[in-house]
Amino acid sequence: PFVDALWLVNFVSAFFGAMTVALVFILVREYTKSPPASLYAALALAISHTFWWHSSTPEVYTLFTSLLLAAFLFHNKFDKDNKPTNLFFSAFFLGLAASTHILGFLALPAVGLHYILAGEFRKVNLRGIKNLIPPALGFTAGFSLYILQFIRMSANFPLTEIMGAMAGSAFFNQLEPLTLTSLGKSIVTYLLFLIVQFGPVGLVLGAIGFRQTYVHLNLATRKSISFFVVYALFGIYYRVSDQFTFFITSYVFWALMMGLGASHLLSRLSEQRRKIAIGVLSAFLFATPFFYTALPHIAASAGMNDTTIGIPQIGTGLRNGLAYYINPFKRGDTSPYDFGYETTMGFEPNSIVIAEWYTDTDEYFILRYFTKIDPIRADVKVFGWHDIAPASFDPQLVADLINLSLPESPVYIASLSERFYNASKLVETYCIIPENNVYRVYPKNTDEMQCLGKESVSQ
Repeated sequence: PFVDALWLVNFVSAFFGAMTVALVFILVREYTKSPPASLYAALALAISHTFWWHSSTPEVYTLFTSLLLAAFLFHNKFDKDNKPTNLFFSAFFLGLAASTHILGFLALPAVGLHYILAGEFRKVNLRGIKNLIPPALGFTAGFSLYILQFIRMSANFPLTEIMGAMAGSAFFNQLEPLTLTSLGKSIVTYLLFLIVQFGPVGLVLGAIGFRQTYVHLNLATRKSISFFVVYALFGIYYRVSDQFTFFITSYVFWALMMGLGASHLLSRLSEQRRKIAIGVLSAFLFATPFFYTALPHIAASAGMNDTTIGIPQIGTGLRNGLAYYINPFKRGDTSPYDFGYETTMGFEPNSIVIAEWYTDTDEYFILRYFTKIDPIRADVKVFGWHDIAPASFDPQLVADLINLSLPESPVYIASLSERFYNASKLVETYCIIPENNVYRVYPKNTDEMQCLGKESVSQ
């Protein structure tokens, strides 16, 4: 009650981002006994594009990666000492991770792949089934948060409205068709993003760490590779609009490989050359934030813009999407708050605002904050249809709402999406103009306004 909600959700991302970085340091330190290599891997992850971006954005991914790495750390301890308590805590943190994001369940095939490659499955026997009791109890305890949330939501919403989001099917329904062309494009995209995260040096060091793991037959570090492979393959396959987000977990395990590679490289150098190598690695780390600052300008100079790379607009096009997504440095950036406050205050009395939660995610949550969470305009109603899966959304809902509201209530719409709003039909039926950072819908009975046409409609 004494902390601003907006500050708190950002703090959660930053705090657990720091926890993830600390766990990477601990894991690499255990693998290599090399403080310089451990520090390099941890800092490289901390300032990598996507991880930094999510550490400064109110999202769940740094919370998820910290819980997943905690589970990974305890599982390593279990592999060393075979203590059931370590297996219990590993499963407990995995349950928490799965409660945070459904990606947590991918740890199960990753562990399975690890044991298959290590030949451990041959040791499994029915007498050891009782050993599954501690992890079963631990996972249930951690995942109980998700179960409780499901019970809570099912008491307030019909099961048909929440199963898509709770089971993840609402998101899988949005997958793009998988073809050889799209798969090839996705692989190239992943490699380019991996280079942007860690640079050519990080790519080479990760490859060295990858090789050294198999040369020395280290089962603990091989597990890192199994996790990397599973999460990288999922990210490559999962072709959605924000695909780059789902690469983040594999980057964490690549950072572990980079630490192994750095340790191997430093161990083969003389003391003098080792100092030079550490200085070079430090210089690359120091230069990375400046590279991210310059990258939006470089991309713009190359003819890239929001439209060419598919970055959605905010409202009538207020955001520089290149700068927002490419540069993760967000300190002092109050533009989302300014947009929400200014737009909400500018609505006409008793306005109806249409912002479907999936296609207009930013507008929906920002405007909902100023009308529900910290209401400055209780008379304004924001319709986002958060209880309807995107694949099931019917644009007729929007048409019916506009028809019901006009002319008594002013109507605004966050975008001119054809897929969700059937906007080409709306611009024929109504006079739609840019107003108050979004779009205003008027009855089509005036010649004084310059109404937008079909050329303004987006996907």
